[in-house]
Amino acid sequence: MITISCTKKLFETSSFIEEQDNELEEELYKWHANVFRMARKNNLIIMNNKTRYCFILFGIRKEHYKNFKEIFLNALIENLRAEGIAEPLINNYISKANSMKFIKTYDRSVVGSMIDMVKMTEFMIEDYLPLQEMNIIELNKMNNATPLVKLKKFPNQFMREALSM
Repeated sequence: MITISCTKKLFETSSFIEEQDNELEEELYKWHANVFRMARKNNLIIMNNKTRYCFILFGIRKEHYKNFKEIFLNALIENLRAEGIAEPLINNYISKANSMKFIKTYDRSVVGSMIDMVKMTEFMIEDYLPLQEMNIIELNKMNNATPLVKLKKFPNQFMREALSM
């Protein structure tokens, strides 16, 4: 099961129903998400709790929240493939993502990392304007190739290692 910890702002924007966290899921299957405004569009950043691997969905609208699980999984698969992660590792991870629940954010460290990643994206976004696609792979790859002080690792390398275990 995938658990997405949503900010208050995201709960207000989306149609997600808040559930209680039973904390039984492995940390690799827990993500944080936040909505932010950039390039005159609402956007969504989604970050893995364990590896800080993230991707940004640009130009997200209300109708996207209705089939969010599908959008999330497709974007995750697309980004992991772009990172060169082996197909069996991706399939193994996705096979365990049979359902999704939404809870409140609980880890300020992950929220802080998301805010940092959004600020870095603001500096790099000009190379990708105008935004045509919802999921901009190259920008996400650049974000995940940025070292994070908290982990003392690169998110893309840490995600590759975590999926290989």
